Amino acid sequence: MLYLNKVTTELRDSNYNVTYLSGSAITVNFIQTQLDQYDLLIWRTDIYVRGNTTYWYLGRQNNQTTYAGTIGIASIAVTNGMVAVSAGFFNKIYDSQSLTHMKLAILISSMSITIAQTFVAAGVKTTIDLYQDLNAPASLFDWITSSLIAYLTTGNTVRESIAKTIYNYEYVGSLDDSYLPPISFLGNGNLQII
Repeated sequence: MLYLNKVTTELRDSNYNVTYLSGSAITVNFIQTQLDQYDLLIWRTDIYVRGNTTYWYLGRQNNQTTYAGTIGIASIAVTNGMVAVSAGFFNKIYDSQSLTHMKLAILISSMSITIAQTFVAAGVKTTIDLYQDLNAPASLFDWITSSLIAYLTTGNTVRESIAKTIYNYEYVGSLDDSYLPPISFLGNGNLQII
């Protein structure tokens, strides 16, 4: 969790209050009612596909509570032992004014562009997301998150932070040069968080 300490320190040094929620603290209710209280969200998770539906883990272990059907068919699943939500979940709970307080959502997960589209439609100013399946180790995504925050907290725009992260990955760092992180943004690429 070295990246977590680095990211937390950089955000605090930039005058952000930081709330870290472990997987068990992220509930369906939290996602439905609390996200708009934050200026910046970093959500790092994994996915699985069941049938034709992609689910993103919330991180909370299934305690035999059946959520399916409370929001809609195929919106919430507990089939892999953890609560997970589909893009349909977000589409059903967020309308165009649901997330207008949030400046930036950094969504580090396979195909998070799907969620990013809903977040922007719900009022988030900008998202940083990944537009493909991830096929790299978790340490790479720790590095990506740390790099993005390092650039963002030194005054770079979202667009500049993504470009510099990709450039450093491909040309400067000693990381796997056969892989290029599929980072993109939606919304205002000129957004600065400080």
